[in-house]
Amino acid sequence: MNKIGKNLIYQSSYQVLKILMPLVTVPIVSHSLGSTGIGQYAFSNSIAQYFVLIAALGLPLYGTREIARVGSDKEQLSRKFWVLEGFSILLTVIVLVCYFIIGMLFNLGIIYYFQALLVIGTGLDISWFFMGIEDFKKITLVNFTLQIASFWLIVTQVNSSSDLIKYVIILTTISVLSPVTLWYFLRNKIYFIRPKFKDMWQALKSSAILFVPQVAIILYTNLNKTMLGTLGNKTFVGVFSNALLVTTVFITLISSIDTVLMPHATRLFSQYKHNEGYVMIQRVLNFEAYFTIAIAAGIIALSDKLIPWFFGSSFAGMNAVLPILSLLVIVIPGGMSISRQYLIPQDRIKEYNNSVYLGAIISVIMNFLLIPVLGAVGAAIVSVAVETLIWLIRLWDFWGNTHLGYSRWQFTVNVLTGVIMIFVIKCLTANMSATPITTIIQAALGASVYLVLTTILKANPVLPLLKQFWDDFSKKKNWHS
Repeated sequence: MNKIGKNLIYQSSYQVLKILMPLVTVPIVSHSLGSTGIGQYAFSNSIAQYFVLIAALGLPLYGTREIARVGSDKEQLSRKFWVLEGFSILLTVIVLVCYFIIGMLFNLGIIYYFQALLVIGTGLDISWFFMGIEDFKKITLVNFTLQIASFWLIVTQVNSSSDLIKYVIILTTISVLSPVTLWYFLRNKIYFIRPKFKDMWQALKSSAILFVPQVAIILYTNLNKTMLGTLGNKTFVGVFSNALLVTTVFITLISSIDTVLMPHATRLFSQYKHNEGYVMIQRVLNFEAYFTIAIAAGIIALSDKLIPWFFGSSFAGMNAVLPILSLLVIVIPGGMSISRQYLIPQDRIKEYNNSVYLGAIISVIMNFLLIPVLGAVGAAIVSVAVETLIWLIRLWDFWGNTHLGYSRWQFTVNVLTGVIMIFVIKCLTANMSATPITTIIQAALGASVYLVLTTILKANPVLPLLKQFWDDFSKKKNWHS
C-alpha cells in the first residue's frame, strides 16, 4: 500500500474514534451537565478560542506547507523547524499574558482560567511537522491513546452538574498532553539549530498572511457562540453547541482526506503536475459529496427521534436547530477541499482570503440581526448561509480555472436520493418512540435506500474504486501465480 493510502487509514481510523466517542460521552455529558452547563463551557471556550487562534498564527497550514517543501534533508528540516517553532513559543508566552489580563479585567471565572491550557497546547503543537513529512502514524497513535484516556475519564468522572470543572480539566489537560507527547518522536527527525531572530520574524510575517483569514474564519464559526451568550443566554449556547457538535464529528471525519492529501497536492503543484492535481481534487469532491449528502439527509431524518434520548429534555430546542446545521456537512468539506488542495498549495492566498473576509463580514451583520430575534435558530441560519457562500465562491474559482468540479449527474442524483431517503424514514418510523433502537432502524433503513438507489442510477463513485482495486488485486494474483 502506498504512503497516501496508509496515511488516509491512520487519519480515518482516528477520526472514526472521534465520531464513536461522542456516541457515549455526549449523552453522559448532556444529561449530567444540562444545556446550561454545556452552555457555560461553550461560552468560555468561545472566548479562549480567540487566544488559541492568535497563538497558532496560521502555523498549522503554513508549517505543513513549508516542511513539505523542504523534503527529507535533515539539516534543512531542523533549521526550518526551529525557526517556525521558535516564533511560535515566543508568541504563545505573549498571548498567555494577555489571556490572564483579559480574564481578570472581565472576571471571566475559573473555567476560563483552566482553558489557558488550550493556549499552551497550541504553542507546543508540532503536528504540522509530521503532516509536512507525511508521517501520520505517530499523530494518530498519540491522539488515539489520549482520546481513549479522555473517554474513560469522562465516563467515570462526569456524573452531575457539579462535575463541570472536572469536565473542563479533562478536556484541557488532554489538549496539552497531545502536542507534548509528539515531541518525544521528534528526537530522531531533527537536531537543534539555534534560529536567527530575523528568520523567525520573516516566518512570522509569512505565517501571518494565513493568520488573517483565520481571524475571519473564527468570526463566522465561533463568534455566534459568544454572541448567543451575550445577546441571548447560556442555554441558547448549549443547544447550538451540541447541534453543531453532531455535524462537526462528521465534518472532521471527511476532512481527514484533505489533511492527508494537502502535502501531496503541494508536491504535485511544485513539480508542475497541475493536471494530475486538478483531477485528484475533482475525484475527492465527488467522493466526499456522495457521503456528505447522505449524512446530512440522515441527520435531518433522524433528529426528531434522536434528540430526546441522546441529549435529554433540556435540549428540546435542538429539534429546530440541528436540521438546519446538517447542511454544513455538505458545504464545509467541499469548500475545505478546494482551499487545502487547490488554493493553498498553489499560493493563491489572496483568493483564499477574499472568500473568508466576505464570509466574516456577512456573518457579523447577520448574527446581530438574527440572534436577538431567533436565538439559536438565527445562529444556525447564519452559519449555513455563510459557509454555503464560501463553498460556492471557491467552487466557482476552481471551475473557472480548470473547468472541473462536481459531476452534475452524481450530485443531482445524490440530492434527490437524499430527499427520498428522508421521506421514507419519516413515513415508516413516524409512530415509533424516541429510543436508541428506533435510531438504529432509521439509520439502517436510510443507508439501504441511499445505497441501492444511487447504485441503480449509477451515481455511486465508490463502486468504480472498488472495481479498480479488485482488478489490480486480480492482476497481482495472476502475476504471482
